[in-house]
Amino acid sequence: MLRISRNRLAGISSALAMALVLALMLVTAALGAKGPVVHHVLAGGPDACVAFGAEHPGCDGNFSLSAREYADGSVSGQYTDRFARGNGFHAVIDCLSVVGNEAWVSGVITSGTFDGVDLTGLPVWTRVRDNGTSANDPPDQIGFSIIGDPTPCTAHPSGLGLFNAPEGQVSVR
Repeated sequence: MLRISRNRLAGISSALAMALVLALMLVTAALGAKGPVVHHVLAGGPDACVAFGAEHPGCDGNFSLSAREYADGSVSGQYTDRFARGNGFHAVIDCLSVVGNEAWVSGVITSGTFDGVDLTGLPVWTRVRDNGTSANDPPDQIGFSIIGDPTPCTAHPSGLGLFNAPEGQVSVR
């Protein structure tokens, strides 16, 4: 019969526990753990065509983005703006800055065109504002997609202003 003393058992348990902790740390690092989400921004709906005098939002397309900032400062997300006649782009978000109910995002266009011009590889940024969720609150707002300007979102560029998105929703958390 195998006999193990309590001291030896405690030593084995400590060694196994340490090995388990080390293994979990390595797996977590390998999976690219970023920590908890500290900011989450969502925007979606018809484009803000009322800014051009159109009677109905979305006269030329739609606008959507989803961005997350993690505790380690890393950012992930997607951003799409569809224009009239099949134009538009898709971008990967690599910058997110939140101040109160406003958020700025920037990234790089991964695919898209505008009047036959390939936009792939160009920087892009925009700004959105969450004005609440009640029907009594003013409409949420979205900004133009500023293409080709490498200004990072952390500079809080103002662009060409914000426009009401009465049929859209913006959430800045």
